[in-house]
Amino acid sequence: MARNTSNKLKVIGIMNGTSIDGADFVLVEVNKKDLTCRHLQTQSFNFPKNLKLNLIKAAQHKMLVDELALLHHDLGRYYANCFKKLKGAFKQASLIGLHGQTVFHKGQIATLQIGEPSYLAEVSGASVVSDFRSADLALGGHGAPIATFFHQINFGRKGKTISVHNLGGISNLSLIQDRKLKFGFDTGPANMLMDMAVRVHTAGKESFDRNGSLAKKGKSNSALVKQMMKHRYFSKKPPKSCGREEFGEIFYSQYQRQLHEMSVEDRLATVADMVAQSIAVAYKKFCPVMPEEIIFAGGGAKNKFLLQKISEYLPQVKISTTEDYNWPLQSIEGAAFACLAAAKYWDRPSNIPQSTGAKRATSLGKITQV
Repeated sequence: MARNTSNKLKVIGIMNGTSIDGADFVLVEVNKKDLTCRHLQTQSFNFPKNLKLNLIKAAQHKMLVDELALLHHDLGRYYANCFKKLKGAFKQASLIGLHGQTVFHKGQIATLQIGEPSYLAEVSGASVVSDFRSADLALGGHGAPIATFFHQINFGRKGKTISVHNLGGISNLSLIQDRKLKFGFDTGPANMLMDMAVRVHTAGKESFDRNGSLAKKGKSNSALVKQMMKHRYFSKKPPKSCGREEFGEIFYSQYQRQLHEMSVEDRLATVADMVAQSIAVAYKKFCPVMPEEIIFAGGGAKNKFLLQKISEYLPQVKISTTEDYNWPLQSIEGAAFACLAAAKYWDRPSNIPQSTGAKRATSLGKITQV
């Protein structure tokens, strides 16, 4: 791979999470010395209806191997077509970090992200780094969470204990003390479960509760929340990771009858309350020290009702978002994979063993060039 000799590198990070709604293309400038990143631009693309349905089908493990192979290449072509629509500074990137779509993840055992990177490498002329999780699994880790590397570098502050908390399909935290990651883990579901409640109610016509406005009008069913919180994942010690396998359609179906006896407002309030409680429990039960501040990121950070509930359960902690630090909410996960791609490019270790459980640090990802 031809090396960029500059001390700064423009990198695109591409992320589509467990919510399966679309892909975020995030352009950052990465500093070679310390891998700190500066956000330049973010552009989001929605999935076409058929592609989205097929990705959901794959994530639900309802797809034959030949269908999965076709989808792997269809998604790769989709990324390439999105790249063609990008303009300006995006075209200056010489490196791309591509997460792909997770269709299976079981920590320490197996993980699979689809989306063939060769199409993107061909249309962009850039090197594409993908398959970020497998090396960590090979070292005995969970392969998640790995965005903790980016969080530590870009949000850690001297003499401060903070947490960077991503609210994507899954909720995960990075507890950072004096610029060093103490640990990080998935706390449980976030948007995945809340969005599911909306989609089921509207027969797929709506995909999320904008700003938590419906949940805010409802009343949480505390008895049902208590029942949902009995899931064994919430009492499992970190390092740990979870996904659709634990908190997807099967989990939702266990409580569907009780939820659907409620108004949509009460249903969404109940699910959001459960997410908030699971987050609060994670901090109280597993964090050796409570952070002074939790900086939320991801689509779920737009849900004002959810943040309000978290604040009620953690009243001693300052609640903020990455927007308070000049990072758009939707940019963080994509930026994290741009940062991981740069680490691979410069051959720097990028997993954090105390976060994933791996026996040692290594440089994550595989490089594709065409």
